[in-house]
Amino acid sequence: MTLDRSPEMTTMIPAQDIPGILSAVARGADGSSDLSREAAHALFAEWLSGRLPPVAQGALWIAFRLKGETLDELQGFVAATEDCLAALPAPAGPKPVVIPSYNGARRHANLLPLLALLLAREGVPVLIHGSYGGPAEDTALLLPRHDPNARTTTGEILAHLGFPPVPTRHTLRAQLEHRHLAYVPLDVLHPRLASLLSLRRTLGVRSSPHTVVKLFNPFETPAVQCAAVTHPPYLARLRAFFVAAKSTALVLRGTEGEPVAHARRRPALIGIDAGREHEWFAEDRAPLTHIAELPGDRGAAATCLFIEEALTGRRPIPAPIRDQAACLLVMSGAASDLPSALALIGSSPGRAGPRP
Repeated sequence: MTLDRSPEMTTMIPAQDIPGILSAVARGADGSSDLSREAAHALFAEWLSGRLPPVAQGALWIAFRLKGETLDELQGFVAATEDCLAALPAPAGPKPVVIPSYNGARRHANLLPLLALLLAREGVPVLIHGSYGGPAEDTALLLPRHDPNARTTTGEILAHLGFPPVPTRHTLRAQLEHRHLAYVPLDVLHPRLASLLSLRRTLGVRSSPHTVVKLFNPFETPAVQCAAVTHPPYLARLRAFFVAAKSTALVLRGTEGEPVAHARRRPALIGIDAGREHEWFAEDRAPLTHIAELPGDRGAAATCLFIEEALTGRRPIPAPIRDQAACLLVMSGAASDLPSALALIGSSPGRAGPRP
């Protein structure tokens, strides 16, 4: 339980008064107070600036790890993140789809690139951002129990498929316009947030920046954001954020933390448009009568072969990923309705999608 605070109390805390903020938010789950949206915005802007001393950054990191963020705090954090970003112009055509990818696969093949390519071949600009290929490459993988050799990241798979990490924002814009799919390291897209995220190397646990990185929109105009969580209780937090922000988003329980439906069991696919929720597909709870064939291992080579065969019609696209792609086609404006989107995907075999 957090202590109730009036708006007057929270907005009086200036961002530079770190001891005052810590006295409010660092008293544990039962004693902490919450910041207003305005105070959270000021605090995160200061944090992103790099001016805070390391001890203050570490204290805030652990404090919010223990307390968790309220909706107001998340809104303030994300607004500060977008304020210090030079937003990208969206390519002409359908709304761009933004997919944060920071986990990779440890147990199953990572089929997020298949989802992205299904959208890109229908002309939808797909921007995937993560830490693969940047100076702060996969800081999470440097921690105990997070061996980089035990994961296959989206960036690695896309590089094998001819979509290496883009080195500059100019390259990113050109690739989205001409190939409809780009993978960009966070170091290139938002260097300040990437620097903040790298604190996990030192502190060993996730905190608020790992949530923020799923929620910000890097474009000047509205985009379709695709966000996922691993643990079901956090799904409500994502839904509430996008509803309050009046965003366009598809929210789901992801596969090993990646925002892609599990290839053998579809999660609920929840769309949010201008503050209104709509369940595109309910969670599939029926007994499995057919086990979808998946790559033989989770390595990049086997995963790439599977994706290429699925895109060219030599093997079926897993139904949950087909359904998720159909939702995103409608939300982006590339299809008028769900039946049309499913028909587009079904009529596409033989077109392998964007090529190098």
